[in-house]
Amino acid sequence: MREKNNFGRVSIENMSRQKNVIIQTSDLVISREPIFIRDLSYDFSYPQMIENIGFTLCTKGTARLNVNLAEYEVCEKTIGIFTPNSVIQILEQSEDLQVELLYFSFDFISDIDVVSELATIVQEVEKRTCILLDDERFSELLVLHNLIVKEYEKPAIYRTEIVKSLLHTIIYQVLRCYSEEQEQHKEQNYSRHEAIYRKFMSLLFQYYKSERNVRFYADQVYLSPKYFSKIIREISGKTAGEWIDEMVLTGAKALLKSSDLSVAQISDEMNFASPSFFGTYFKKLAGMTPVEYKKM
Repeated sequence: MREKNNFGRVSIENMSRQKNVIIQTSDLVISREPIFIRDLSYDFSYPQMIENIGFTLCTKGTARLNVNLAEYEVCEKTIGIFTPNSVIQILEQSEDLQVELLYFSFDFISDIDVVSELATIVQEVEKRTCILLDDERFSELLVLHNLIVKEYEKPAIYRTEIVKSLLHTIIYQVLRCYSEEQEQHKEQNYSRHEAIYRKFMSLLFQYYKSERNVRFYADQVYLSPKYFSKIIREISGKTAGEWIDEMVLTGAKALLKSSDLSVAQISDEMNFASPSFFGTYFKKLAGMTPVEYKKM
């Protein structure tokens, strides 16, 4: 097992240092064969912040994840889509948990016309980060993944163009998987209160670094803060303020595990008035100072 490092941020640079990955460009990392999650040098028992776009295909094992405060059960044939600034934490995992991995930047595919498709994926992932596929769809994605791997075993001529083309196909396949999954649940009608809660969670993921006031989120759905928080508590068992605090704390913890950011820099990135105010806020929620947590 590799020594664990609490990077805090899942970057292409750090992913390129993992075992059994192919790294031929600064914008793409792909697993050469299924990776044991336990062998990664990231400690996913702590929150980690995703910097780029990640596709994972679970080939073995089980896990329970927390992604942007939503919990997911993962098993064989589960696909996970992780977008920039997502915060992920593994709550439980089996020893045999394995995944195939694709991790890439927007820059890598900026010259192939898939920006609108990726925007659609981001919107869908806000609702469901992980979905279980049937045998056919899962096998199709594995085949495409393996075709990319095999390209790095061949002469380099036209390699980049072929890899980008295959990645383009994967993106469309993922869109189809999400569309089919949505079709299966189209008869599920959400109440108005449930729709407000789902909208709140989507907004919270987008704005938690800059907006910690319940009024901001209530204004987006044209409700008073008091009535808005009552609805959120009715649906989820927590008030809007409690969800905001939890998301901010989770994001701060992920950043604190980054070795290249000081507490002052994190305070600034999280839009706190001062490092002192950030420290007081963090200690109230976590029971320790940011420095103490960073040293854990």
